Amino acid sequence: MSLKKEEKHTTEPFTEDLVAKYLKENPEFFVKNSAILSELNIPHETGTAISLVEKQLLVLREQNKETNEKIYELIEIARKNEALARRMHQLALTLMDNKEPGGIFIAMYDDLKKNFHADIVAVRLFVHSSIINDSSLEEFVEKNSIEKNLFKELLEKKEPVSGKMNLDQQAFLFNSDLDVGAIASSVIVPLYGKNWEGILAIGSFDSKHFQPGMGIELLSNLGEMLSLIIKPWAEEK
Repeated sequence: MSLKKEEKHTTEPFTEDLVAKYLKENPEFFVKNSAILSELNIPHETGTAISLVEKQLLVLREQNKETNEKIYELIEIARKNEALARRMHQLALTLMDNKEPGGIFIAMYDDLKKNFHADIVAVRLFVHSSIINDSSLEEFVEKNSIEKNLFKELLEKKEPVSGKMNLDQQAFLFNSDLDVGAIASSVIVPLYGKNWEGILAIGSFDSKHFQPGMGIELLSNLGEMLSLIIKPWAEEK
């Protein structure tokens, strides 16, 4: 009498990947076995176990909260941008109403300190020597002044930059007003016309106020506006 050899069946052990794969390939599983959802309990941070359904509700609630927070944040940003746009419009009207460059610069300095929370502001225009001879304002600098090289890259790109200006730039712009190195962060905006160039520099004692890469589109627009307004005084006679 011969005995039939018993066949051994091996089953591949369950793994997280296999379970996940099965559920992905069989999305109707929980529909057909809805009772399982209420029976499954999973660990919770409180130390107790909660049902899978409750866990999903908590996840959805948290996602909804995060979505609402993002919406409120966007609304707040929109409000701030709207307020800045109104201030920018008012500044434009104020600058256009001034008949002399001295009044324009003073109005701009005061407004930027108030509405952009700047600690110090400066404008430097690299213009023809004849214009300097007709003006006693420190904002007008010789067109080929060596200090112009401090802002060579900025003037070539014609794009504003934010971050920390170097000590030589600070010394040129603010040496008569404060100690060199006091400016912790800044925005420098290029100004330019047909045969002249310049810069608008806005400085803060707070290193976090003007961060590299921050959005400075409004200040860029301000540079274009100022360039147009001071054009009559900056052009060569």
